[in-house]
Amino acid sequence: MKKLLLVMLTVGFFLTGKVSAQTTLTQAVDFTVTDVNGDVHNLFDILNAGQYVCMDFFFTTCPPCIATSPYYRDTYQNFGCNTEDIFFIAMDVGDTDAEVIAYENSVLGGSPGYPSVSGIDGGGNAVVSAYGVGAFPTYILIAPNKNIVETDMWPIANATTFTTFFGTHGLNPVPCSTVGIGEQNAISGFSIFPNPATGKVSVSADTELESVRIFDVAGKLWMDLNTSNENFGKATAFDIAELPAGVYLVEVISGGASVKSRLVKM
Repeated sequence: MKKLLLVMLTVGFFLTGKVSAQTTLTQAVDFTVTDVNGDVHNLFDILNAGQYVCMDFFFTTCPPCIATSPYYRDTYQNFGCNTEDIFFIAMDVGDTDAEVIAYENSVLGGSPGYPSVSGIDGGGNAVVSAYGVGAFPTYILIAPNKNIVETDMWPIANATTFTTFFGTHGLNPVPCSTVGIGEQNAISGFSIFPNPATGKVSVSADTELESVRIFDVAGKLWMDLNTSNENFGKATAFDIAELPAGVYLVEVISGGASVKSRLVKM
């Protein structure tokens, strides 16, 4: 699969032939962007919390991006859905929020779970420029010490390709299905999004929610939502903006079953 070179001219964006390119940097440059869901992400905040950051530089009409995005989505799921060692983010160039959302719907069947940042509305254009990326897709990996340890993970044959790259840095798969803590019963359709988060978090399930409680890793209860003071239905949202940055456990009871899932507050 060939990569595409994007040449930025004042009249717009044009595609030229095959190129083998990578970020021109070896040290990460900080950025703050807003994803298509309105959530804000700062690179150094994530790195300083101890996570690696994997970035997918793409645009919505790029055939090799379309071909490999599903493998990136699968890898996100294979490595803990942004709650473990690696934080995944997709950085678009040249498109609006609406165009990126349409891309996710058509290529990935809906939101992939990791944040996607459009070039025009979310700040992706500036990040692509800062990292000197000219071929798409380009997949890079940044270590918590801010070194760019993979400047161009390519070619991508399937999700296993990412696993091989990550393995050279001691990063092992932790599927989303095993992110829950302790003994638990499955809750059908359970979802918590976004994760990591800075503000509003949504929890949903296929059955009526009965209770949602948020603990820190030391066991301190920070939030206690239940049907006595909340009209949950099958979904609810709560704001964690005032919580200190760190890792929390979200305990959810629904339909007689319970689950505890990690939530990272940035």
